Amino acid sequence: MDARLGIEKVAITLGLLLMVVWVEPAFSIERDFSSERGLLSTSEARNSVELAWETYHHAALGGTLASPTVQTRLEKNLHRSRSLLAEAYDAEDRGDLKTMNKHINQIMKITNQVIAESQEQKK
Repeated sequence: MDARLGIEKVAITLGLLLMVVWVEPAFSIERDFSSERGLLSTSEARNSVELAWETYHHAALGGTLASPTVQTRLEKNLHRSRSLLAEAYDAEDRGDLKTMNKHINQIMKITNQVIAESQEQKK
């Protein structure tokens, strides 16, 4: 009887060990997905910055920007969005998601404004 109890204890211990080994990767995968969500956010911000630059360049080359003053302001905002993007990537690397999200929100606001103003026609 004692040998049977010993075998059951070993079997239970091995079962628990296998369960931990099998379940632990699922937790690490979840951690990977949470950081992946951050990557998607910075990727979206980067895409927005690129689209804003393309829209601006199209209008500037076409001579359709409202005025030289508007052109100067848009360029300044575009450079600011690039700077914020670099800061967002740095914050992401540090794991500072609050700062990263703050920068991304600023980037989205700036780029949306640049795109809208670049599409306004001369009067």
